[in-house]
Amino acid sequence: MKTKKIVLTIMITLLVTVNLMFAQDTSRYDKEARKFVGTWKWEKDNSSFKLILKFEDVDFSGNGCEQMIMERIVGYHKFVKNGKIVEDSTPFKDIKININKGLKNTLFGGTNTENKDILEGSITHSSKKKIVKFVIKYIDYNHIKLVKIYNAPGVKIGTPDNPYDSSISLPQNIILTKKK
Repeated sequence: MKTKKIVLTIMITLLVTVNLMFAQDTSRYDKEARKFVGTWKWEKDNSSFKLILKFEDVDFSGNGCEQMIMERIVGYHKFVKNGKIVEDSTPFKDIKININKGLKNTLFGGTNTENKDILEGSITHSSKKKIVKFVIKYIDYNHIKLVKIYNAPGVKIGTPDNPYDSSISLPQNIILTKKK
């Protein structure tokens, strides 16, 4: 139970930190991110990766910020490897994000300030019990590319019972197709 609280605290802190890096002011609107909205899927052999990306106004008020609302891409993913579900947050896709009441989404991000065809942020890698960073490139209306998933730089915390695992099993350098 104590480990869950520590992981949740770290997760919320990382999400707020990542999004503060994207923020220009307390009411940043990310119009370019709308092109990433939709359900996207990659399949190969007996494996697949599905992303459901939504656009939401996220209220960060009450986390040490006064009335801070930012438009963000929030998402949910399902990862199937060799026919077995490894990670799946898609059942929570209809729950509105609430920073103060726990997070059901597994992806959080916004467009890059220098290249609006790049979506950057964090994704919960639940099978590895950590949050990793991602870069997604918009190709066209029907395609995006999950360019890379990587560990955020900095100190990693582990315990003797739960050592930090630096490996990443989520697919990357893949092209996802928009599902209608």
